[in-house]
Amino acid sequence: MNFGCGENNSRLERRLEQAVAEGRVSHAYLFEGPGNADKLAFAKGFIKGVFCPKGLGENCGDCAICEKVDHDNHEDVEYIFRDGLSVKDAAVEKIQEKLNVKPLGDRNVVVISDCDTMTARAQNRLLKTLEEPPGQALLILLSENQENLAQTILSRCVKFRLEGDDASIGDAKADAIIKASMNGAYFHELCAIASDYIKGKADTDVLLDSMEQGYRALMTDKKEGVPNYSFDDLYANIHAIEDARKQMRQGMSSGNALKCLLLKISK
Repeated sequence: MNFGCGENNSRLERRLEQAVAEGRVSHAYLFEGPGNADKLAFAKGFIKGVFCPKGLGENCGDCAICEKVDHDNHEDVEYIFRDGLSVKDAAVEKIQEKLNVKPLGDRNVVVISDCDTMTARAQNRLLKTLEEPPGQALLILLSENQENLAQTILSRCVKFRLEGDDASIGDAKADAIIKASMNGAYFHELCAIASDYIKGKADTDVLLDSMEQGYRALMTDKKEGVPNYSFDDLYANIHAIEDARKQMRQGMSSGNALKCLLLKISK
């Protein structure tokens, strides 16, 4: 498929291409990834692969159907974005109305961006659609943090983890903060490591993404030189990263949000 999302995600592209070619497209997918992963472009690549008439699983990128998907004017595709801080119940109700209308082609497709910001009421409404999707409907959920979604929703989706285009940026600094915190570093010591980010001279979102990936890796892998950490401790640190992101979305400066995070994970 012509996803245009970098080599980091080529393996996922091949899996989706094979699923389309073999007629194994699920009714719901969750594409999770950091802020620097273009999840919407990845979703469009998949949709073109499903719709493109030039080959099962492939998208040519230049036929009328692919061009409609690229320009967001395909009649059978609906996009939902958050309103303010969250995706609200009214937006999910709009999805249900769309899916109950007969598509012009083979199926209706709905893409929910920032689905991890859905309100509890919106999630409950979406769950009903996931349990009984009408016809050949295809729902694609885009998320940075699947922990904010109900387990009942996650269990009904095929999940893919995307890597960012520049995933290496911030990795070294994130590793240094993780190792220091897990070795009992004090708040001021962590601040010294993250000083450039606190002063707003670097991309805090990328740092947070790298830190979260690092903590997730520790849940399943042992890293040399890092003391054992309980699952609860690791989960608490990931939750603290989610809080930092929420604070930034709500208007707190990236530097202050990062300091709040470092305070939570320090000794």
